[in-house]
Amino acid sequence: QNDAGQLEFGWVRKYGPTFRIFGCFSEDVLLIADPMGLQHIFQSHNYPKTRDIRLIAERVFGKGLLWATGKVHQRHRRALNPAFSTQHLKRFMSIFQEMTIKLVKEWNDKLEGKSAVFNMAQWMPKITLDVIGRSAFEFNFGLLDGTAEYNELYTTMRDMFIDSKSPSAITTLYTVIRRHFPEHFGFKLYTTKEDRRLSAFLSAAQRAARSILLRKQENLILSTDSDDDTDILSVLVRATRYEDSKKRLSEDEIISQIATIILAGNETTASIMSWMLYELSRNPDSQTRLHEEIARLRIQTGYYVSLTSAHYDSMPYFNAVIKETLRLHPTLPILVREASHDDTIPLSVAVKSKTGRLLSHVPIRRGQRILLHLGAYNRLTQVWGDDADSWNPVRFLNENKEVAVGVYGNFSLNVSNHISWQFAVMELQVILFELIESFEFSLPSDGLDIQRIPSVLMVPMIRGKPELGVQLPLQVNQRVQQPRCEVG
Repeated sequence: QNDAGQLEFGWVRKYGPTFRIFGCFSEDVLLIADPMGLQHIFQSHNYPKTRDIRLIAERVFGKGLLWATGKVHQRHRRALNPAFSTQHLKRFMSIFQEMTIKLVKEWNDKLEGKSAVFNMAQWMPKITLDVIGRSAFEFNFGLLDGTAEYNELYTTMRDMFIDSKSPSAITTLYTVIRRHFPEHFGFKLYTTKEDRRLSAFLSAAQRAARSILLRKQENLILSTDSDDDTDILSVLVRATRYEDSKKRLSEDEIISQIATIILAGNETTASIMSWMLYELSRNPDSQTRLHEEIARLRIQTGYYVSLTSAHYDSMPYFNAVIKETLRLHPTLPILVREASHDDTIPLSVAVKSKTGRLLSHVPIRRGQRILLHLGAYNRLTQVWGDDADSWNPVRFLNENKEVAVGVYGNFSLNVSNHISWQFAVMELQVILFELIESFEFSLPSDGLDIQRIPSVLMVPMIRGKPELGVQLPLQVNQRVQQPRCEVG
């Protein structure tokens, strides 16, 4: 398919949000976009990641949180939870603001009062990787100030999913066949271009992670004040010293957690920000309303006040814009699970059986492969109304919609697995606020046709120009700059 979700959205419109499809070699697959069915699966422990998905996660991140299942997953979560406590998150706010102001200054220097086209798909990963470096590891990747030690890591991340967008028929068949091979044998027998790119990222991430970890261990030895160790990595390092084996992490596991945080914490937030600025460029009235709400808050607080989470949370339309972006452009629109036991899945929209009988529950057997389609759920007219395919942040100003999506936008359905969702939301809030306050975004004058590439993650490219790689160019104009509080 040319655009992510294009095929499945059509199926959902025709057959409803729950249906059966057949994969390679007639593999029986259940696709679910039904809200009650999704909630049932996410709240149950009977639907682990499939073996092939875990193998891919291991090749991308190592044996970290996204690879782990069962008791190992619980142990990793126990080690990481303190790093994402409310107390820790509050300390990160000033780092988010400092990094974003650095980006604003960088763009102002380049614009010099003029207009220019910037590729958001290149700029957003720079700021999010620098944010992750500072807040998670007390480490400066230096992408914004040009002192980058790890340009290889940034370049590898930027290109790592290119080969996922258009696999050949042979590659597709092989990836299915090797699910049935003994673990890792299929990767030793033959590796695809995608495999090699993913392995290149893991190697680059592990090299960076070992260097970061070594610096942190040396600093912790020299430090006498534990209150200074507020970053995520300090929490992980302390987890190697626990006597309780249910909480303790090995050094290799920490390396894997660093690789996981680098990619998951950087790529997802960068993607969401890019799509958000794209939608605001396509919908200038929405961007104007957002800027006016930001300006009203600045008038209330003054320009020399450092904003807090309460300030960002106080703007209803501002947060509705973030939620609407998460709804329309989920970074990972499909999750794959497998039933570990026989079960019956409840549905909010009845499905028709072969005999024509309407079923409010779907019985499944152990081993059933299930595609959890968050992208299709996010466009269900039964949940979002007739304009489900359109950009409309106002829908989130209706309290009834909050019930439909849960805690915060697309983090809702699987919030138990997103321990860092508050970190991501705070980061999005800070970056969006500063960029919209400082700049006006629009589509390039020669037009723009962006394709949502169905890769491992959903990435933007210019339609018909895949040779350019990941692209989301937007016209950027400076707004009138106001004096502001210097962070840090």
